Amino acid sequence: MHIFTDRKHIIIDTRSTAEFLEHHIEGSVFVGFNGGNFKYWLELLLPDKNADIEVIATVTDANKVIAIINELGYTNAKLMEFNATGDVLNHLSTDEFNGIKQSNDTAVLDVREVDEYSQGSVENAEKLPLSDILQGQLPKQDKQYIVHCGSGYRSVIAISVLKLLGLCKFINLDGGYQQLMAKK
Repeated sequence: MHIFTDRKHIIIDTRSTAEFLEHHIEGSVFVGFNGGNFKYWLELLLPDKNADIEVIATVTDANKVIAIINELGYTNAKLMEFNATGDVLNHLSTDEFNGIKQSNDTAVLDVREVDEYSQGSVENAEKLPLSDILQGQLPKQDKQYIVHCGSGYRSVIAISVLKLLGLCKFINLDGGYQQLMAKK
């Protein structure tokens, strides 16, 4: 069952991954407007087209974001007024990641899709695709995870969803698996 089947209100943050991580607005879920497949992930994340959606967007993108949300058939979307303050969400660079060792307390969670694992993966990483998370499969809750995807977009969606669900022991790997491999 989809994790947001019964959700009637949600805050969607469409800013960049860096802006979301550095100024996280409590209760918001990341679906970045630029740099990812915005339409695809929004519809997968929020199947109820009648849900009340508050949208965080940059001044530059605000009108385009609302227009696309309306084109997708969401009927109750409005821009949310916000200031640039917010909490910093934990994240680390690939250099920092390469400098630490996985421990019993910290594991790696790969949220890429199954077909992407054939490209390689971080040793001993737990694999749980974002699409499965959205269908209610959750990681073990007794661990802290460093979360990555291919480029750093889907991992931020995953972290924001898991944080909204009250599971907030997650650290984003900036740049994802692609950047990690480029550093080797």
